[in-house]
Amino acid sequence: MNHRTTATTRAAATAAAVLALALGAVACDDDTTAAGTGTAAPTAAASTAAGTGSTASGAPAGASGPGPAAGTGGSTAQAGTDRCRTADLKADVQIQEAGRAMVMLTNKGGRACTVKGYLGYGGLLADDSRTDTATHRVAKPGPPVAVTLKPGTTAFSGLSWSSCDKADATCTVLAGLVVTPPDETTQLTATVRGTDGKPVVQFPVAKAGFTVGTLQPSNQGVLLG
Repeated sequence: MNHRTTATTRAAATAAAVLALALGAVACDDDTTAAGTGTAAPTAAASTAAGTGSTASGAPAGASGPGPAAGTGGSTAQAGTDRCRTADLKADVQIQEAGRAMVMLTNKGGRACTVKGYLGYGGLLADDSRTDTATHRVAKPGPPVAVTLKPGTTAFSGLSWSSCDKADATCTVLAGLVVTPPDETTQLTATVRGTDGKPVVQFPVAKAGFTVGTLQPSNQGVLLG
């Protein structure tokens, strides 16, 4: 091989190396552009998904924990965090006739919440002291159902009791009622009104106590016989 051939070979090798470096620079520029616009680079796509809540509560993809719905009233939270608390509610007891009343549980708060089941009851005496009252639950007018209460809306249930002679030692004369919402441990004082719409001063309740129906979304059929 002569000197001219050697020089030509070296020149060709140098040109090939320069061309390879130039192509590599162009490829790096293309990758950088894709990542910056979020259209091609995988890391950009993953970041976008995380930012839009695709992986929900910060758990790794595929985790089974509740997502954002848990804090926004979604279905995954209905049975737990979205149940109605005592502070969310007010109770009104409307006596229909002797020994029968309709109970109205109203959401007075600013968020929707859910109730399901039965109300608990206790008696208030004339001096505002509390007295335990026997309670018997019946699945009327039907089994318990979840009732979602938007602010200002009401769930209904029936309440009944046997009256008694105030002179009877087993007769308790109540001046009011305290109500415990489902799954709660604190009570609220109910407003009790008579058939004339006026607050009830006192009503006698026999030793057998109260019979309580289920909470329902409508007042149809809730009165107990």
